[in-house]
Amino acid sequence: MNKHLVSIPLASLILTLSASSIAEEAVDTSFSNVENTLMAPASDAEYKAAVKLKAMSSSTAQLSDAALNAARPACYSALPGKTNQSLIMVPLPDNKVDLDAVCHVAINNTWHAGGVAKGHYYYQNCGKLDNKKYGGGYTSFVTENYFESNRTKFSSCNATNAVVCCSPQFSN
Repeated sequence: MNKHLVSIPLASLILTLSASSIAEEAVDTSFSNVENTLMAPASDAEYKAAVKLKAMSSSTAQLSDAALNAARPACYSALPGKTNQSLIMVPLPDNKVDLDAVCHVAINNTWHAGGVAKGHYYYQNCGKLDNKKYGGGYTSFVTENYFESNRTKFSSCNATNAVVCCSPQFSN
């Protein structure tokens, strides 16, 4: 028996996607990835990320459309220039999770974390993404390495105010 097997009620993974059939397929794939990781995790970090992503799916706390729209340009700003790009944003379960594991579990192992999009200055704790500070909003991008090396600075970061920016273009 798998030592990581747990019983957690399955509910919708909270991702804001369009209602297109492609989006529905992406959600179905995400459910499969989380479930597959819970059944046979590649690592302890991926198992922990799967448990947190599954728990988030039943939570009522989620990012608003305005917050996602504020995070998207921060994520894109971190992608390397002059190349074709793909980007998926996954709500950050908490400040303790392995960012790459979030991307691997929520999407697949070819997707990597570049970092976190959040409200406030890059070295400050997370704040509302959908703010209107200074007339146009105040967001930042924090690299994966900086975030994971300074977790105590980001104690309030969670699924309501931060997203992991995932892309195959982020090398690891």
